[in-house]
Amino acid sequence: MTIAAYQTLYESSIAFGMRKALMAEQRKRNMEARIRELEQQCDECEKQVHSLQDKIKSTEKYEETKRAEEQDKHREQMEYYKKSNEELKRNLESLLSVPTKK
Repeated sequence: MTIAAYQTLYESSIAFGMRKALMAEQRKRNMEARIRELEQQCDECEKQVHSLQDKIKSTEKYEETKRAEEQDKHREQMEYYKKSNEELKRNLESLLSVPTKK
């Protein structure tokens, strides 16, 4: 090979190396941008998770309170019905135990 051929080969390899270095730098910037984007998405997802957990807690607390109120209301109704039933039983027994006059 001649010196010109070696010089052309050298310049070609330098150009190839520069293209590869530029491509690697571009890929590195793209990956860094993608990393920032994914980290931002992770932060948003974590905020959403915390928000949903808070919503779950408040809903559970509301439902627990509502359930307790319904249980109290049910208990009161049952007591009312029991008292009413006892009173009706006593009235029926008093009506049945009274002798009829002939």
